[in-house]
Amino acid sequence: MTWFVNYRLDNSVSVADRGLSYGDGVFETIRVFPQCFLQINDHLSRLYRGLSKLAMPFSLAQKSSLHNFLHSDVLPLIHQESVVKIIVSRGEGGRGYLAPENCIHSIIIGILPAPNYQVHREKGVSLSVSPVPVSANRFLSGIKHLNRLENVIAKQFVSSPDFEAIMLNGNSELVECIQSNLFWCKQGVLYTPSLEQSGVQGTYRKAIIEHQYDYTIQVGRFLLADLMAADEVFITNSLMGIVPVIGVSGVSFPIGIYTRRLQILMQAKDMHGVH
Repeated sequence: MTWFVNYRLDNSVSVADRGLSYGDGVFETIRVFPQCFLQINDHLSRLYRGLSKLAMPFSLAQKSSLHNFLHSDVLPLIHQESVVKIIVSRGEGGRGYLAPENCIHSIIIGILPAPNYQVHREKGVSLSVSPVPVSANRFLSGIKHLNRLENVIAKQFVSSPDFEAIMLNGNSELVECIQSNLFWCKQGVLYTPSLEQSGVQGTYRKAIIEHQYDYTIQVGRFLLADLMAADEVFITNSLMGIVPVIGVSGVSFPIGIYTRRLQILMQAKDMHGVH
């Protein structure tokens, strides 16, 4: 692994950094191939949107510096499929929860090995339903902030053979999985939960919603019973793409034709860097 801190080769940050103390920041994990970041614009847009929501926006000059560093300094180091992680915190300062008036960001960029999800994409995975509820907070919904304690706790309840777990909100409505977004198909219509109150608006989820013209997609508030009545189910994130779900809490689902078609279509877009 290779790490940069504030655009310098380094692997340490201050113990007074607010990202460490309070989770005061955001992050992105980006799939990258030699000469090509996948969905880089969507990832950076979400990063900047998160920073603005947390009242520590990047200036145009800061956005330009990050973009240039990724392409001029990081991309030449990529010789095989990898993961680039970007972490931006508010840096040091402030008193307790009160943020400093002038923010000096900490910008951390790492190059990590890419996990191999090929078997998962081909054969599918099983899911459980997490006992850990997702908090509702419209101020934080959608962004990928550094405080992921709900996900950390939920992951501890996942046991073999399950790969992931579905997370519900306090009203028992579907939100997402621990590290992926959730889709299902019923009679040719795709469904995915609304993320207006909680959850992370995944870049792959966004690509599926925005770039599909052959399918009807409904985004809304759904219960677990809606999912369990599906014809086929799949999960997505930017690193693994589309992964079929073959079981939820002991109930089996087929790997259906719509899932396979979407896999082929989105993989083609990945290979050509379309989205």
